[in-house]
Amino acid sequence: MKINTVPALTELGAARHPGALRAIGLAAAVSLALAFGTLSGSLLKPYLAAALPTGVPYLRAAVVTLIDLSVFVLLLRIGGVRLTQQAEISGVFAPVGLPLVFAVVTLAPAIAICAASVPLAHDVTPADLAWKTFLGPFAEEVGFRGLAVGVLMRLCGWPLVPACIWPAVFFGAAHAWQGSDPAEIAGVVGITAAGGLLFGWLFVRWSFNLWPPIFLHAGLNGIWLLFDLGENAIGGWLSNALRLGTVAVAIVGTLWLTRRRTVERQ
Repeated sequence: MKINTVPALTELGAARHPGALRAIGLAAAVSLALAFGTLSGSLLKPYLAAALPTGVPYLRAAVVTLIDLSVFVLLLRIGGVRLTQQAEISGVFAPVGLPLVFAVVTLAPAIAICAASVPLAHDVTPADLAWKTFLGPFAEEVGFRGLAVGVLMRLCGWPLVPACIWPAVFFGAAHAWQGSDPAEIAGVVGITAAGGLLFGWLFVRWSFNLWPPIFLHAGLNGIWLLFDLGENAIGGWLSNALRLGTVAVAIVGTLWLTRRRTVERQ
């Protein structure tokens, strides 16, 4: 039996489904925000480099990210989506406990294997840990999954697959800078986009709870930061095996943990 995973719009305070023109306008606003977030680093950092002190780690990245989210919120507000509605759609106020347990169990095998067989990375700072393992992933999930996938599905009526693929394309493109040649760039973009697709599916499958993708994203970043698994998303055979294994555990665990919700909606 096909399952409808899109909650009724009355849960968001809307009396009826938006008209076709409004849905198109909101989808355009999401697309424009995603495009801006993909290009903002290269567009804004040269100006911020002259305006901000250089001694604060990740300050420019944090300012760019804050601008990205502000633009997203502003474009949706222009499209008629209230701030309270955006907050609810984003999934950041959903329950945290079970997603945290899910992430710990999912990541535990990869952490154990790395601890036993992979050397620790050198020169990791507290600022690296704070930004790369939580603040950065948190902001990316709010934008690329919470607001993008949430609005496309819950207010624009997009089906699950295109609503997850479209933001994932921009998510992959936003990481193209990690590659040093065309082949490496293609690999980084493809792997990162696939990760974005997984995070989008997790968000929807967990009833639009953003914490499962946040915790999984943060955990994977933390593993790649603390252990010497490669400089970017491509990595070697071990890092790819760990990534695929973690993805498999995440998918199986999610299907099992959310099966009761699925039965209740049939």
